Amino acid sequence: MTISHDHPVRTRSAAVYLRCYPYDHWNMDAHRWALEDYAHRLALGVPELYLDNGASSNELRPRLRLLLARASKGQVGTVLVPGPWVFSLDRTTAGAVVQFLHAAGTRVVELPGRGPRAGALR
Repeated sequence: MTISHDHPVRTRSAAVYLRCYPYDHWNMDAHRWALEDYAHRLALGVPELYLDNGASSNELRPRLRLLLARASKGQVGTVLVPGPWVFSLDRTTAGAVVQFLHAAGTRVVELPGRGPRAGALR
């Protein structure tokens, strides 16, 4: 039996979000490689990279805004991060970003071994 769809089925992609301040000439390669490897081990495929290199957590972060917009449309299933600090150094703000992603149906996963609460962020 063949099923035909008028609209293509969208898959929810995986993403990596990184932010570094001040600007990192190596683009946080060590974090990116570790997160991409972790995504592979979780069978999430090759994640899209969202990098706000050189952006303070107090400034506009265009790649974070794009990630949040895509998540709010149901296009991002999992976001991998080295820790919630990439969203903001302020715990309350970082927590609000994680809550927004969860409300959008996006799982936020922290790289294991990077903190006392490594794994899925609540």
